[in-house]
Amino acid sequence: MEFSDKELAVIAGAKKKIKAATFFRVLLIVVMLCGITLMATGVVVAEFIVYLAFGAVVLAIGLPQFGSGPKYEELLNILDSKANAQRSKT
Repeated sequence: MEFSDKELAVIAGAKKKIKAATFFRVLLIVVMLCGITLMATGVVVAEFIVYLAFGAVVLAIGLPQFGSGPKYEELLNILDSKANAQRSKT
């Protein structure tokens, strides 16, 4: 399967975005564990941690779609066009 330079740039941008999202998710887990520890020791109110945890889950799920860089739909369009081109050759 041959990719154009533009398509390769989109793929490289997606890889970079996924690495950043993975790093942020790991950082988010560490922060949540610190929050749970603070909650267990009584330093922070439990309700506050619940709201932060809900927001963290939403952010972690949607993180690859936020910010600059290629979106999932762009990558899917590239793969779909390549698959259709390959099917038409056979």
